Amino acid sequence: MNHRQILDAALRGQPAHRSRYLNLVADGVERDSRFADRTHLLYPVLARAAGTVEPMLDPAEFVDMLADFLDRHGAAIGAALYDRSYLKSPDRALARPATLLSGWISARILDGLQSGRYQAPADRTYSFRSGDGAIDGALRGFPFHEEDAIGD
Repeated sequence: MNHRQILDAALRGQPAHRSRYLNLVADGVERDSRFADRTHLLYPVLARAAGTVEPMLDPAEFVDMLADFLDRHGAAIGAALYDRSYLKSPDRALARPATLLSGWISARILDGLQSGRYQAPADRTYSFRSGDGAIDGALRGFPFHEEDAIGD
């Protein structure tokens, strides 16, 4: 089976700029030997997460990140794909790995924006939030620091 068809089908419903970008990433995956026997794990998750991907990372950097992601989470993705619940509801079964992948992408973009490696397009506004709305202690009060709140 050509597992890239799973991604290709998901990209048909995406904006053209995102679809072109993810096709470049998929082309890089196809040429990279690190994915030789693992595209069946990658493409369903990438297809599920496609709507959250912002085309800011260099495609080669994105491919490297995907290899790291599969190294860490490949077993869990495989378990989700081969679980009986995947047959009934593939989107639901892959929601957790897709959310995790989206988080990896967002973190990499935020790091790049903070370091100045990337520039956010002037015509877009980005917001990042946790899926359940929970804020951990490190982000409480964001964007204000505690010392700023005390000084007011």
